[in-house]
This record gives sequence, C-alpha cells and structure tokens, in this order.
Amino acid sequence: MNRMKTGIWKKACAGIALAVGLLLGACRNEPQPPAPAAESHVALWEVTGPGGARGWLFGTVHALPEGTRWTRPAIAQALGAADRLVFEIGEPLDAKIAGEALGRLAFTRGLPPPSERIDPAYRGKLAAVYKDLSLTDAQFRDEESWAVALQISAIAGQKHGMSPDNGVEPELRRMAKGKLVTGLETIDSQFGIFDRLGDREQKVLLEQVAEEASSDKDDEQDILALWLRGDDLGIARESETGFLADPGLHEALLAARNRNWTGQIDAMLKAGAHPFVAVGAAHVSGMDGLPRMLAERGWTVRRVQ
Repeated sequence: MNRMKTGIWKKACAGIALAVGLLLGACRNEPQPPAPAAESHVALWEVTGPGGARGWLFGTVHALPEGTRWTRPAIAQALGAADRLVFEIGEPLDAKIAGEALGRLAFTRGLPPPSERIDPAYRGKLAAVYKDLSLTDAQFRDEESWAVALQISAIAGQKHGMSPDNGVEPELRRMAKGKLVTGLETIDSQFGIFDRLGDREQKVLLEQVAEEASSDKDDEQDILALWLRGDDLGIARESETGFLADPGLHEALLAARNRNWTGQIDAMLKAGAHPFVAVGAAHVSGMDGLPRMLAERGWTVRRVQ
C-alpha cells in the first residue's frame, strides 16, 4: 500500500463513514425528505431470556435527509432501560480518523484505472458518474476497487445533501445520556472486511455502485421509506438486490458480520448486560438478520413496534 493522494481523498473523507452505510442499504443515492407522518413505525425488537436477560435490536439509517422524524416513545423507553448503547462502531466517527484508516488499506501500486477493471457494459455508467461528481478515472489509478466504490458513494451522498450528522446514531447518542457506548467492530476492522474481498467481488461491488449512482430512478419502495414504515420484509427484499445479490458480497458484508455480532450480543446477554443494539437496517431483517440468528440461539425475540 502506498500513501494516499490528497485531492480526491480529502473530498471523500468527510463522508466515508456514510459510504459504508450507503453500500449496506441504509439509504439510496438521492432520497427526498419524506412527508411528515403523524407517527413513524420504525421497527424495534426486544430480546429476552432466562434470569431477567433483556436487550433490544434496532435497525438504523446511517444518514437521513434533514428534518426526518423517526423517534418514538418505545425507542426512548427501551434505551432508558438499557445499560449500554451498542453500535457497529463505538467511537464517534471522525473524517480524519476514517481517512487515515482507509488510507492504510486502500492503495496498491500498479493497479490500472478502475474502468479497465470492470466489464465493458459498466464503463459508460462509471464515466457518467465521474462526470456528475467531477471526478476522473486517473485519480483512482492505484486505489483498490472497493475503496473506489466507497468514495463514489461518499461523494455522491455529500452532493445530494446526505450527512451522517443527520443520521440515527448521533441522535441515539444524545438520547443515551451518558450510558456506556461500545461497538461490535472498529473502523479498521470494518474497512478490513472490504479489503479482504476477492478481485471478483470487488469488481462486482464497483460495477453495482456505478450502476446505482448513474441511475435516476425514483423508487417509492426505497430503503428509507421502508424503514420509516417498519417494513422489515421490504428491507429484506432490498438486501437481496444490487451488489448484495452477489453471494460472495452478501456473505462477506452481511451474513458473516451478523454471525459475528450475534456471538457478541449472545455473550453480553449471558453476562447480564442489557444492550440496546443499533446497527444498519439491513442487519436486522431477513433470514440471516440478527433477530433470527439470536432466536436460533434460544433467545426469545419479539417485535415491540
């Protein structure tokens, strides 16, 4: 790995944590603020077991349009009863820290420009994304494909007004009022998951990010609307599309991480902790979501809203 080139990197670093959320289905390229609803129905699960064991699972959106209203009394009550708040990454995300972490992994000398690594059918889409975001292929010459995909998502999100400052996590931190805050991963381990992807998976990831970033479709069933409605089945369907439809990417970025997190949450509950676990919405839906995995370990998991 060589040192990072500062031009494109500085432009992306402020949104690099957002990029991971974008890639894992937390939001779409250009969501519009939803019409104010009388009541949101964001899903919350309670996990219980012998001896008074109790915890909660909550799916988040890592970045929201400003003004989105999602909090509900049940969420505040659960967080108030919890003894700790557990995120994907425990420490508050900082652009400098994220940039340094990514820079340690993202560069390999001698890589060709990204457009030469993807199938010809996607090259025009990637070129359109570059034009829209004022980027060039040459800027990414020595960057691994997963890092290019993350940066494209980050910069596209910034352009369309998405910010992790408007996400769920900062509000939950404020609501936690001094409770212990821990993480299931670190920023280094999270980027390491991407860095360990094989060449084929990285190629597919970049192709699918180019496909989605170049699309102007306005899907009414986007993940944000599904999340606000509490439609975990819809979120599960979305988690089987795009790059997550690829078995290798689905396993590495979703299923394997969920198995790891299930083990950690299981250990917390058995040790007497009462965690409020808040992770990306895709991680709490579907056959390989945290609610199902914890239920398979013998915990009683029920949706409380």
